[in-house]
Amino acid sequence: MIKSMTGYGRGERVDKGYRVVAEINSVNRKQLEFAMSLPREFDALEGKLRSYLSGFLSRGRVQVRVQLSDLEGNDCAEPRINQQLAEASIKSLQSLASKMGTRTEVNLELLTRIPGVLKIDPKIPDAESIWSTLKSAVEEAMKGMISMRETEGNHLHKDLTERIKSMRESLAQIQTKASELPAKHRQLLMDRLKHAGLEQIDLTDERILKELVLFADKSDISEEITRLESHFKHFNSLCEKQQQVGRSLDFLAQEMFREINTIGSKASNHEIAHIVVTLKTELEKFREQVQNLE
Repeated sequence: MIKSMTGYGRGERVDKGYRVVAEINSVNRKQLEFAMSLPREFDALEGKLRSYLSGFLSRGRVQVRVQLSDLEGNDCAEPRINQQLAEASIKSLQSLASKMGTRTEVNLELLTRIPGVLKIDPKIPDAESIWSTLKSAVEEAMKGMISMRETEGNHLHKDLTERIKSMRESLAQIQTKASELPAKHRQLLMDRLKHAGLEQIDLTDERILKELVLFADKSDISEEITRLESHFKHFNSLCEKQQQVGRSLDFLAQEMFREINTIGSKASNHEIAHIVVTLKTELEKFREQVQNLE
């Protein structure tokens, strides 16, 4: 199934008195990038987590946020005093009181109200011992995110299919008008000869025939039409056989643009030129949507 690169998932697991919450969201990127936000005690698990997630994803910027909370209250908490900050705070308060000409008594109650002086840190379990719980929470979050990416991918597939259908219809119009070009050019040439007073010239004249052949050769877009139609078919083939089609479809869109551009430059006809503009507009929308695919 085709997947988008945009999604979100959340997973939660409780084990050994701890709750682990994992949130994963992804957005578009050409390559696979990770942005991890883990409790500092879990820094050692970042590489392991990246490796695990890489087995499910190939493109996108993936943000992973993990929270760990102690469900057993403060019994497992460890108070920690920032001695350096406490001493600096005392000096600052005494200095301020001296400058203002007032007296101040710095007591423990006042000190503990200063942010950062007293911290209550929960006891964090060993990272490796809680890896299975973390992995389970991340797996649940991954399933949610992938499900969202698949749903969005399905919508994108339908949209891309409609755009291919629209471009095929435009190409059919070009093909019809291209078949009329030689006759139109012949008539245009005859009108020019008549205007120049040369309407009696022999139509089998080598110069006339050469002009007609040269025009037919220069304006022949049959090969481009065939290749473009082949690209449209290849789109269906890619979507049926692959899950990670983003890069392939991006390259295919570039090839389609090349053929459409050539058609526009070779077919010197205003009607075809207008259809080519429509084709390019539709293809640009196609390419924008492809950028969202994994």
